[in-house]
Amino acid sequence: MSFTLINRSFFLILSLLSLFSCSTKSVYESIKPNTYEVPLVENIDDEKINIININNNQINYGNELLLKDFKNDTQFFNNIIADNNEIYAYKDKKLYNFDYTTGHLISTQDLTLSNDDDILIAFEKIDNSFLLSFKSGSIFRLNQNFELIWKHESKKKLNTQPFISNEQIILLFGDEIRGLQFEDGSQIWSEIYQNMPIYQATGGQVASFFNIIYFILPNNIIGAIDLNFGSIHNSNFDDIPLISSINNTKDKIHTYDNYLVYIDEGKYLYTFDIFNDEFILFKKNINLFSSSFLFNNSIIIKEGNHLQAINLSNGKTYWLINDNKISKKSEIVNVRNYKTNIEVFLSNGDVLTINNKELTNITNLDIGKIKDVSIKKQNIIVYAKNKKTLIF
Repeated sequence: MSFTLINRSFFLILSLLSLFSCSTKSVYESIKPNTYEVPLVENIDDEKINIININNNQINYGNELLLKDFKNDTQFFNNIIADNNEIYAYKDKKLYNFDYTTGHLISTQDLTLSNDDDILIAFEKIDNSFLLSFKSGSIFRLNQNFELIWKHESKKKLNTQPFISNEQIILLFGDEIRGLQFEDGSQIWSEIYQNMPIYQATGGQVASFFNIIYFILPNNIIGAIDLNFGSIHNSNFDDIPLISSINNTKDKIHTYDNYLVYIDEGKYLYTFDIFNDEFILFKKNINLFSSSFLFNNSIIIKEGNHLQAINLSNGKTYWLINDNKISKKSEIVNVRNYKTNIEVFLSNGDVLTINNKELTNITNLDIGKIKDVSIKKQNIIVYAKNKKTLIF
């Protein structure tokens, strides 16, 4: 056999081994289980998370109210009103009225406000009237008899639930923020930020501090509006160097006391002192997480079966809980408190109770996976993946 033939055979074998190795690696990477990193703790904060709006009522999660024979396939999880012993739901151009004690359907009423393809963004009760917002940009205010008070139309798509502040309705479109007069629906002010790509198809975010609202638009523009004047409010917060990316779902904005907080890319923490017009934390690197929730003066993050609470004013860790009973693949859906207890709602239906920096109880709502939890003044509304709705 010639040397050339041996050489070719050798290289052929090497090529086959290399190809097999790459294929094996690709298969392994596609089937290997998720791994979760243990959160790093730089400094421990001896203080506790501030508890505000203390609710003395502990919810009995075994005493739920299920809306009977009602498949709730809402997209934005805000189509139920439970208020003053009344329960209303809006779906497919119909208004549903349920019994507050049994959850049985009392009556239905045709309520055609928009076209067939329009999607409900929010259904809210405000000042003895009802506000319905649709993805087409149409907003309707109805009286207690569900008769039209006013209507506001827009040619722009609406993907963010309206924000109510200072008797104004704040609307966030893809490249515009707009203020409407709650009384008659007339436009008071508007700011447009054009020529920027829209990153967030799911909408923007709003946080308020007295008469100032801070916002992030779907096109990744941040800003502030003084509602008393309907004009731009300038501050040193405008200098924040945000990372622009196609997926900014982990970006969050939040206010607590005189602090404005921004989480960029789910990785960098910015805390801004509104009174002193300066950052007290600037691009503070925090642990990566699969889900998080900004709660009072903390951000609670979850990674695997680890739960960590970080102080928003100094970046220190309030507590880090590691418990195998915490579902690894679940995500934080919402957080509330009663008395000195903090309750963390997870997407697998678990409610974690934390007291004095320790996990004291886990209760499952027995409804399957959860899409959203809406915490109101009087009730907690749970939207399940199986299209069931629970009210506590």
